[in-house]
Amino acid sequence: MKKNITNIKFIFIYRSFLYKFIKFKTKNQDLEKIVAALNIKNRKKRITYIYDEAIEEINNYYSKDLCQFINNKCIAARKNKHNKINGCCRLCIYQNNEGCKVNNLACKLFYCNSALANFKQLDFESLTILKCLSKSQRFILKSDYFSTREEVINDLYYGIIIATFRLLIRQIKQFIYRRINKIKP
Repeated sequence: MKKNITNIKFIFIYRSFLYKFIKFKTKNQDLEKIVAALNIKNRKKRITYIYDEAIEEINNYYSKDLCQFINNKCIAARKNKHNKINGCCRLCIYQNNEGCKVNNLACKLFYCNSALANFKQLDFESLTILKCLSKSQRFILKSDYFSTREEVINDLYYGIIIATFRLLIRQIKQFIYRRINKIKP
């Protein structure tokens, strides 16, 4: 799935204020989404576009249910013969009877070895659209599990310092949720 796109390392230059009034064009189909992202000059709208495109690419890549749920038990729970239902998603406060109701990129890219045994894994670096984000934004994106789409986009927008505090608050909420519902990690 790794795409061979040259000069992708210079994207940070095009995000700078010098190019605020320049529209980019490309005939390269692999670069169309990146160029579309760079042409969005509003920072929050650009982050939202990048996030949504990455989610769409993951959904298109994994068209099947990787966790292979049967009676609310994932493949790892059935394989290891334990009674935990809903797999690792049981730790999320947004998990309900219908499944996950949030589109979280970090959760979508994390799958256990049992789930990936029959599939080739899509890794973070394969999503070239994410190169439009800064390194700190990509770090936030990798570590923002069990959060809503809006929370992640706000974390990416406000930066790593505020995102760290927001992440800490969400971790405390998760801990309280697990305590109240007696869910063991």
